[in-house]
Amino acid sequence: MKKIIVLLLVLILVISIVGCTQKKEEVIKMGFVPMKDGDKLIESVEPLTEILSKELGIKVEGFTATNYVGVVEGLGSGQVDFGFIPPFAYVLANKESKADVILTALNKSGEAKYRSQFLVRKDGGIKSFSDIKGKKVAFVDPSSTSGYLFPGAHLIKEGIDLEMDMEYIYAGGHDKALQLLLNGDVNVATTFVDARDRYKEDFPEAMEKTEVLGYTDYIPNISVTVRGDMDKEMQENIKNALLNVAKSEEGAKLLKDLFNMYGFEEATDSDYDIIRTTAESMDVDLKEGN
Repeated sequence: MKKIIVLLLVLILVISIVGCTQKKEEVIKMGFVPMKDGDKLIESVEPLTEILSKELGIKVEGFTATNYVGVVEGLGSGQVDFGFIPPFAYVLANKESKADVILTALNKSGEAKYRSQFLVRKDGGIKSFSDIKGKKVAFVDPSSTSGYLFPGAHLIKEGIDLEMDMEYIYAGGHDKALQLLLNGDVNVATTFVDARDRYKEDFPEAMEKTEVLGYTDYIPNISVTVRGDMDKEMQENIKNALLNVAKSEEGAKLLKDLFNMYGFEEATDSDYDIIRTTAESMDVDLKEGN
């Protein structure tokens, strides 16, 4: 009798463990970096998570971090299973937790690359990069590829010492950098091309009051990155699901409206070597988000 009871207890324990494991696998988390307003973004991605849930046959939930590195840390800790993150954030995630890139987003022209721009006020008197010396610049975030890494590297090429020749701050978002410029709080703002059009409803006067001083080198687009310990089958499932969503009428509209993405193409780690090279030129330490 005692043996039967022990066997029953063991069986219950095994069933409980299996049940917990299955429960964990029933939900996967899709991470995002903040683009505008975190709370609004969480609400707005629900239609996308619903479509992906149907494609994958697994419930997909959205996760928005408070900054770029938040999703990187989430991928490393297992809190995030896959996410849409900037190229520099991908390089950090790959360095820290062997996260893998599976897709790169396409822009309106069907290209998997973009540039960042230097915006100045038309009445600000800045007509060349040398005029930035002694001025105040709004970068986006220290882990932002288009909002800091590439603009910073470009300024160094232009002979500007970021620490000695100018003052700079981190705005916390491309829209916030643009707002600081329009408010007159900074003299230069770095954003993706063209943030003024992306945020025209919030800043309808941006095109009239600002102009582009110059552009950076081309940057790989936003990446779709999966956690490093994810099995290859799930990676393929997520990749195929996103490709299918991008081909559907509803999915294509969602990607465009939410993130200004026009589809995806397959990506490999070597596509992001230019990010590593640029980081070296900026003396950026690719470990622990620094």
